[in-house]
Amino acid sequence: MPAPHPLAERIHDRVLQLLGTAMLQSEMAEQLGQLGRQDEVPATLAELRSSLEQAVVELRGIMSDLRTVDSADSTLK
Repeated sequence: MPAPHPLAERIHDRVLQLLGTAMLQSEMAEQLGQLGRQDEVPATLAELRSSLEQAVVELRGIMSDLRTVDSADSTLK
């Protein structure tokens, strides 16, 4: 079985993990609100924002790498 593409690994190991964490954090914020634990919601939302920001940074890095590969391919032709 061939090794997975490095970008597939980055997407799986980093981006999807961050998005999964963000989903859990959003559910936690919702549940805290329903339980009347309003004082804990802002911290949970801050963690959610941080996870999403990290995912955006990682996706921008992947896009940058793809542009670099495309540029290198076009200069070889």
